[in-house]
Amino acid sequence: MVLYKIYSQEHRVRYFAHPCSTAVLFQIACLLLTFLPPLFTSYFTSGFYYKELTYNEQPAVSFLGQYNIIIDSLSSLIFSSSNGSLNNYFNLNYSPTTLTTSGPLDVNGDGVTDQQTITLNVILPELISSRTINLWLIFQYALNQYPGVSMTTLGLILLKAPSSLSNNSTVTIYGQLRFQQREPILSYTNTSYLQTPIIDYGTYSIVPSFDDVLNNYLSRNYYTTFDQQYVQWSSLSSSSNNIQLTIKVVIGTGSQSIRYVPNFWKVFRWAWIQYITGLLPFFYVVNKVKEFVFSNGLVRTVRKSS
Repeated sequence: MVLYKIYSQEHRVRYFAHPCSTAVLFQIACLLLTFLPPLFTSYFTSGFYYKELTYNEQPAVSFLGQYNIIIDSLSSLIFSSSNGSLNNYFNLNYSPTTLTTSGPLDVNGDGVTDQQTITLNVILPELISSRTINLWLIFQYALNQYPGVSMTTLGLILLKAPSSLSNNSTVTIYGQLRFQQREPILSYTNTSYLQTPIIDYGTYSIVPSFDDVLNNYLSRNYYTTFDQQYVQWSSLSSSSNNIQLTIKVVIGTGSQSIRYVPNFWKVFRWAWIQYITGLLPFFYVVNKVKEFVFSNGLVRTVRKSS
């Protein structure tokens, strides 16, 4: 009968058994109980396999000089845009606008813009007291760390003009441009579609539907919103007969928490540490059980001492 060594104690005592014996089955069961429980324990306690991680990054944001201003009421509409085609379409409601931007401000000196100011001067045909103002600002937004994303985004600002305004009014808005995501960023995801313009004029025969544009934009997996934090209205006395509205937008782009799916090697680097940590106590306990079982002859073996 052929016997195989199945267990030894410090190379002094060896135990032999037939391949179809209960001792071999017991040894197989010990192997399974040693290596599988740590795997299951780590996995089901959500510490072994990371489906999603987060990191902090300050995005690189630049204003593209594109804007739309819609001042609406029940009886009239005032419109102004950086796009000449839209201005021609709304020529009966068009109001000329002057755009100025201040230099980007790097507060902490890390080479990334922390704040930028956009000023729009609109010449109005009439007072806009109690009217709703929609301001669309178009940006280029980039995440340069892992994983990288570059996209054209929108900052939408909604204002309600006070009931009493003079001919020369100024509104100052402070806020943050926030990155929104419906799903974590994948390292292998094709994000080239995010570079398409917010308003794709090729898909509209005459003029785009702003409701459709917003619906398409907000249905993207990744987009930005303007988090409005403070608004101040002020009126200045003026000898001019022109009615003018100055919109000053101060936009901050601070560090944000980004959700992403780690790649295989990042998961593996963490997983093996978790597995080994869980394996050590199981290995110790099972080894003590095997030593007790074979030493006391609870399974049938041939013992040889060297």
